[in-house]
Amino acid sequence: MSIPPPDYSSFHIEDCEDVIGLVKTLVDGRHPGILGTVDKDGKPHLRWMATFSFSEFPVFHALTHPQSEKVAQIWENPNVDWMFSNEDLSLVVNLSGKARVLTDTPSLKRIWAKIDDKSHAYFLNQYAKGAGFVAIETVVKAVRCTSPRDDLRFDLETAELARAR
Repeated sequence: MSIPPPDYSSFHIEDCEDVIGLVKTLVDGRHPGILGTVDKDGKPHLRWMATFSFSEFPVFHALTHPQSEKVAQIWENPNVDWMFSNEDLSLVVNLSGKARVLTDTPSLKRIWAKIDDKSHAYFLNQYAKGAGFVAIETVVKAVRCTSPRDDLRFDLETAELARAR
């Protein structure tokens, strides 16, 4: 008799011994996340993002449109926050860190090759020539996990997640 794989679609406090495994499933490059940036006036901006590579965690990469507002905002203020959640929102993971925009061809080629799912890179349809994208590189400084259902909040070390990858 085989043992079924863990159900990572929902978080329960009694499953805390595998919270790192659950967090890894949320930041695996196959789930959309929300990127938070701040504009030059201090106003926050949030947007869905879905084209990632987490293979170098705690550094990770996302592809985006070169002239997007988020790119300009990161040039002005590199402090960002990313949010990921499981299907039933019983676990929310925030990754806070510093971002930078990569535009050089060798970096873009390397990152492009590491992105498994490019199906949501809709911005690529807007360009007729050139790479048509830049990469946002985020160095994660803090990981916060929240379980609203269990009224629980805890922090994880980025090293713990990196070792578990």
